[in-house]
Amino acid sequence: MNTRTVPDPMDASLPWELNPVLQQSRLVLLAQTAVDVRNKAFSEANREEGDTSWGIGCKAHERFGHSLCKLEESGKHPWLSVHRDGLYFMPHIEGVAVRVYRGPADKPSQRHLEAARSEHGRRAESRQMAFSFMGGETEPDGPWFWMMAVETDVEGRALRAVFFQANEAGGTRHAWEAPVESVSAAPAPAPEPGDKPARPARPRPAQGQQAKDAPASRDGRPLFRAQTMTLPLVSQPS
Repeated sequence: MNTRTVPDPMDASLPWELNPVLQQSRLVLLAQTAVDVRNKAFSEANREEGDTSWGIGCKAHERFGHSLCKLEESGKHPWLSVHRDGLYFMPHIEGVAVRVYRGPADKPSQRHLEAARSEHGRRAESRQMAFSFMGGETEPDGPWFWMMAVETDVEGRALRAVFFQANEAGGTRHAWEAPVESVSAAPAPAPEPGDKPARPARPRPAQGQQAKDAPASRDGRPLFRAQTMTLPLVSQPS
């Protein structure tokens, strides 16, 4: 009988340590694609015209599936394959299925766990069973499935992507956050005619270092430098 497992950070391992095919560059590509597609869909949304988070999320889901299929068809990533059936899709990294969903990494919903379990059963019928989910059925509380959670803000924009393993009871382990760029910097607006150019920002010293020529106390802590200014003379009544 499966039980929910409480993850121990001291026992966490990196995905590529558990399975060599889960190379960091491959996981980052998968995560960055999910984050970029979702945030682009939300940046294009027009709330005033009736776009809702549910509708935008559906568009992001469809676009993500389309993007994965394009990556597979490009031939540049032979390690990637996508099992797709209508709106359902499951990416595989050299036979290792990775269930992608939006939500918290520490609490995957039963719907996503069921999708991962079904994919495990489908893959178990093939001769690549030993590589699909790390041989989960011989592990305690297994089988264990690979998942990627796309965590979002209250508006639905992607903030980060976390890879981890989960079992049917909802236990999780070996969480690893992919280093992705979650929000693209917006281009600065063009200056209006007659506007003064912005004063360049002064570089800030690195943490633990004093600014050049900054006065310091005896114990080495920086002090504020006093500034002087000329004050107008005011005559006093006689």
